[in-house]
Amino acid sequence: MRLEHRGHAFELFASGAIRWNSTLLVADLHLGKETVFQKSGLAIPSGATQATLHRLQKQIQEMEITRLVVLGDLLHAAIGWTDALESMLGQTMQAAGGLQWELVAGNHDRRSHQQLRSLGWIVQEPPVFEGTMRWLHEPDSPDSPDSPAPTSENPPFETTLCGHLHPSYIVPIDAKRTAKVPCFWIRPDSIVLPAYGGWVGTHAIQPRRQDRVLLCVEGDLIEWKLH
Repeated sequence: MRLEHRGHAFELFASGAIRWNSTLLVADLHLGKETVFQKSGLAIPSGATQATLHRLQKQIQEMEITRLVVLGDLLHAAIGWTDALESMLGQTMQAAGGLQWELVAGNHDRRSHQQLRSLGWIVQEPPVFEGTMRWLHEPDSPDSPDSPAPTSENPPFETTLCGHLHPSYIVPIDAKRTAKVPCFWIRPDSIVLPAYGGWVGTHAIQPRRQDRVLLCVEGDLIEWKLH
């Protein structure tokens, strides 16, 4: 779905990715989450990390981009970094050729910055300014201004792209049942991306009347009309 948001042209995908010019942005892959749970003694099956990277690699190969930006929580925790994870991530990067890999660090990425840089990632602390856009991990509260006062270190911007919430919307199925569906939460000054990773859980949002909600349903984006 093509979307104009405060002067910027984006292309949104049901996978949870956003394309802006030759840059693809995703959020909340939480790679290695199953390993973290397994190390805690829980019998969690493996495969979520590999499946997420396979989807990402396939999407990258289907479009002409030069840059991938992760808006935080690429990894689930430092203890989830294993030789297997490093190998899978390295293979994904190698398959993408000369792509530039960037991370706007999230709360789950702590203590993993150096490992990522050794693989060739550019790791930056939020906020990151790209022209009149602001990229970060955790969104501003709807009850506080999205735009801090501009300074020389904090230039004015038009819109914010972020993640962290793993947004979903509760949709009625019938008179008795509902479903939590991952979604893009489009606010007047920001877009919150759904989690790109599998097996990460979601957070049911409560959008306001001026917001938009785009549901990610079986490979399609569907706009849910808010009342």
